[in-house]
Amino acid sequence: MALNKMAVAEASPVAFEVDSEISISEIWREVRSRLRSEYGAAIYAQEIARLRVRLARSGDVIVIAPSTFDCAWVEDHAGARIRAIWAELDTEPREILVRAESQTQPQSQAASADAVTARQADASNTGRGQTTASSEKENRFTFDTFRVGPANELAAAAARTIIGSPVPPFNPVFFYGDYGVGKTHLMHAVAAAAERSDQQCRALYLTAEEFLTGFVTAMKARDTISFKETVRNVDVLLIDDVHFIAGKPKTEDEFLHTIAALIAENKQVVLASHRQPSDLQINDDKLRSLLTGGLACPLGKPDLDLRRQILDCKIAQAKCHYPVLDVPESVRDFLAARITSSARELEGVLNNVICRTALLGLPVTLDAVSSALRELSLSSERRLTVDDIQKSVATHFGVTPADICSKRRTQSVVRPRHIAMYLAKTMTTRSLPDIGRRFGGRDHSTVIHAVNKVTAMIDAGDPVAQDIEVLTRELRG
Repeated sequence: MALNKMAVAEASPVAFEVDSEISISEIWREVRSRLRSEYGAAIYAQEIARLRVRLARSGDVIVIAPSTFDCAWVEDHAGARIRAIWAELDTEPREILVRAESQTQPQSQAASADAVTARQADASNTGRGQTTASSEKENRFTFDTFRVGPANELAAAAARTIIGSPVPPFNPVFFYGDYGVGKTHLMHAVAAAAERSDQQCRALYLTAEEFLTGFVTAMKARDTISFKETVRNVDVLLIDDVHFIAGKPKTEDEFLHTIAALIAENKQVVLASHRQPSDLQINDDKLRSLLTGGLACPLGKPDLDLRRQILDCKIAQAKCHYPVLDVPESVRDFLAARITSSARELEGVLNNVICRTALLGLPVTLDAVSSALRELSLSSERRLTVDDIQKSVATHFGVTPADICSKRRTQSVVRPRHIAMYLAKTMTTRSLPDIGRRFGGRDHSTVIHAVNKVTAMIDAGDPVAQDIEVLTRELRG
C-alpha cells in the first residue's frame, strides 16, 4: 500500500468552484479555435490542445498546463494572446492566470487533514505495495535520474542504504542544503524505491506546510486522533522543509511525538531542510536532540562535472516530449559552465532554451542560447541566497546564523540581523515577506524597519558602511 504526496503549489493554492460556468467553456472553445488558426495545427496539437480552463472562486480564469515546462511555454509564447482574445470575448473583466497542473489542486484549509486521511484510505484499497496513482514527479524523481557527485554523494549513499534494510540503519536521516540542490528529488526517490522494494513499504511524503496545516485543521475539528493515525501508520515518513515547523510550539510537540513513535517502532523517518539540524530554530530540547542524533547529510552546489551530468539527464527527459530536440556538445558544455547555482536553475534555463529554439523549429546553437540567456538576464555570476548572506554576516560579526534568525534582541545580534536583512533586500530578488520568513518567521514590516535603519546609518556616515562594503565584496566573490 502506497501513499502519494498531494500536489501543492509553491505559492498559495488556487481554490476552484465545483462547476465552471458554461460561458467559460464556450469562451475557451472560441479562444482555442482562434489559437489553432494563428499558431497552426502542429503547435496547436502539441501545446495548446492539452490546456484546460477552470474558474476560481475569485472569478479569475485559470489556464491549466500539464506540467511546469508546458506552463512556461504557454506563458512565454501564448499568454498575451490568450488574454487578449479572452478580453475581447468575455463581458466580465477577469484575470487570466497560467498554472501547471500540480499548482491547481483544490486544497482548502478545512479539507487538508481529510485529504491526507483520504489518500491513506485510497492506498488501503489498492493492496499493500501498490501505488494508487502515477505522476510526472514520481517518474522524474527517481534514483535513476539522480546524478551523483562530490556535492551529494553522502546523501545519495544514505538514501540507497535506507531501501531494503529491515531495520533503519540511521534514524532519522536528515538531508540539508540550499534550494534546488536535489533534496526533494532524493526524498521522492526514496519513497518510490521503498514502495517498490521487496518489503513493499508504505511511504508518505509531506511538506512541512502540509503537516502543519493538517495538524491545525485536526485541532480545530477536535479530531487529532485521525491525523495521528494517518501520519504514523506508515513504514517510511518523509517530511520536506522542516524548518517551517521550527518555532511553532504545538506543532513542534506533535512533530516530536510523531517521529519519536515511528523511530521507536523501527519505522524510517527522512527529513529535509535548507538548514542543518543544529541551525534550526527549535524550542523543544527533546526535538533538537532527536534531530541531531540521526544522520545529517549535506547536499551542496554541483560542480562542473555534475552539472554536465544533470544537464544530459534533463535533455534526455525532454527528448521524450520533443524527439527532434538536438543539443550539441558545445552548447551542453557552455550551459554547464555558465549556470553554476543549482540543478533547478539549470533545468529552468534548459526549458527556456528549448522554448526559444526547438519549439520554434530553430537549431540549438551557441548564438541562440546566448541570446536566450540575455533575455533571461542571466549572468555567469553566482546567484546569492538569503542563506549565503546570513552565513557571511554571521561569520563577519562572530555570531551564528541561528543567532541572526533567533528572537534575541541583544545589540550583538540585532545589528548583524539588520545588516543581513538589508543585504538580502538589496542583493537578492526575494520579496519582503519571503525575507522576513527566512529570518525566523518575521513580518515584512520588520524587514522594512531594518532596511530603513541601515540606510539611515549609511547616510549618516556610520562605520556600518564599511562592514557592508566588505560583506558585499565577499558575497560577490
